[in-house]
Amino acid sequence: MSLLENVLNLFYPPRCPGCGSLVAHDGAWCPSCLAAIYQPRRINRPASLRFLDACYCLADYRGVMRRVLHDIKYNGKVGKCRACRVLLERFPWPERLEKIDAAVPVPLAPEKLRRRGFNQAEALFKDWAEERFLWCDALQRLRPTKVQWQLHRSQRAENVKAAFAVKETISVKGKQILVVDDIFTTGATLEACARALKEKGAAGVTGLVIASGAP
Repeated sequence: MSLLENVLNLFYPPRCPGCGSLVAHDGAWCPSCLAAIYQPRRINRPASLRFLDACYCLADYRGVMRRVLHDIKYNGKVGKCRACRVLLERFPWPERLEKIDAAVPVPLAPEKLRRRGFNQAEALFKDWAEERFLWCDALQRLRPTKVQWQLHRSQRAENVKAAFAVKETISVKGKQILVVDDIFTTGATLEACARALKEKGAAGVTGLVIASGAP
């Protein structure tokens, strides 16, 4: 730990993002909050997801985890990404990602990126991913889409249909790709990304998200 971090911890001691109790370092969870929110699993994919080979999540999208991700995404509190990095470091099946060639974030529409100032998928995953894989901004949005959570489940796939494409300067042929995002709801967004990647020759596409309400 650096001198600056020691000084900051002296005046602003790190606290659990769940209950506010004192913890050892910034981003750490107290044992009881960690036990409550850390629910890693391979999501049971609906039959409608034909291009996404698998998807993993680390926590349930509820309670404090929902508040943390909301603060990052809509209130610009990117420092809270450190609490998610702690969960990523605990990913229990690293062997299942051994063949991954590149991690690819779900892209934002340009106007939304300008308004928000950052892509939450990049803020959450890039530092962690770069220690393990190539980080590759391979996807682009072809058109703006409506906010997924505002739509009925039946509308979400149509909303993101043909909304993504692989950038012309990037080749994913024969690659195993890990697509990363903050939340898995119905999987429609990750499925649309996986389809774009496989149509350009990707050998496999796995998803990884911080949280999900899916079993």
